[in-house]
Amino acid sequence: MKANVIFLFFLLCVVKSFPQEVSGIIVDSKTNTPIEGASVYFDNTTVGTISDMEGLFNITKSASINSPLVVSFLGYKKQVISNYSTEEKLTIFLVEDINALNEVFLESKDSWSRARKLKDFKTYFLGETNNALSCKILNEEVIRLQFLETENKLVASATTPLVILNENLKYQIQYDLQDFEVTYQMGDNLQDFYPSSVFYAGTSFYMSGAVNKRIIKRRNKVYNGSVLHFMRVLLLGKLADNKFKLIFEGKEVPQKNFISIYATDNPELYQVRLFKPLLVVYDNDTHNQSRITSKDTYFYLDKNGNHSPVDGLIFTGYFGKQRIADTLPLDYQPEKD
Repeated sequence: MKANVIFLFFLLCVVKSFPQEVSGIIVDSKTNTPIEGASVYFDNTTVGTISDMEGLFNITKSASINSPLVVSFLGYKKQVISNYSTEEKLTIFLVEDINALNEVFLESKDSWSRARKLKDFKTYFLGETNNALSCKILNEEVIRLQFLETENKLVASATTPLVILNENLKYQIQYDLQDFEVTYQMGDNLQDFYPSSVFYAGTSFYMSGAVNKRIIKRRNKVYNGSVLHFMRVLLLGKLADNKFKLIFEGKEVPQKNFISIYATDNPELYQVRLFKPLLVVYDNDTHNQSRITSKDTYFYLDKNGNHSPVDGLIFTGYFGKQRIADTLPLDYQPEKD
């Protein structure tokens, strides 16, 4: 009887992790004509494909991936689909984006040159680390920048997804920028500007290049102590086992006293409540501590470490300084280096 129980447990584990397939057809909303070459991917992962000449696509995912399905094609409005099923084929209608096709953008005149605006955009979008220095945006010309004088704010958008080559981590990232804002405060000399807040949002797709031991080591270094690492082990209740400490009013505190996790109807998604803002320290490195604050009563977290809504949490310190150059796809798993 004992052997049967063990076998049943093993069988259930296998079924749970069995890959799932999402399939469908992509068509023009007006003509019902199939669209060939549309990008189809799960947001912030390495899982993606393109539609064939008949507009058909098949994309395989692990059960743990809960990211929205993103469908995009030049000249059409992007579709982000959160509710999709592996049981039924999708019919996705893309709407022609007339404004994007006919738009001729002229940046408004302001006191900042494009070079200065682009420099700050790269600093606060890519970051300032060695990984950021290794990054190159291959299509900078699509970035639209404006400094809003009355608000001391730099805003940016892009006419097409940004293509970012991260040489250090061997990723090419396609990032569809939806929002970007840097709000500045003026220095004491009334000339220098310092960022008081940075916010950006968008959808992303990662493509991995050839990987060797050196690249694996770099990726693992980015992962260890990251927001992604923190969120995954938070859900497992294993912060201490993974070298994370929670600090409140100068004292280390247990997770259960300040964070509650609740199941939802979706077995892969959890509701989380953070009762007080907390400091997070990884591997006793107090020089790179982080602060995490929840804007709402609850936020949601899946098993891959993806939290939502994207602006539901405020990170400062080390977590707050992690930018695109130091991010990993949600389906990333650490490897032995």
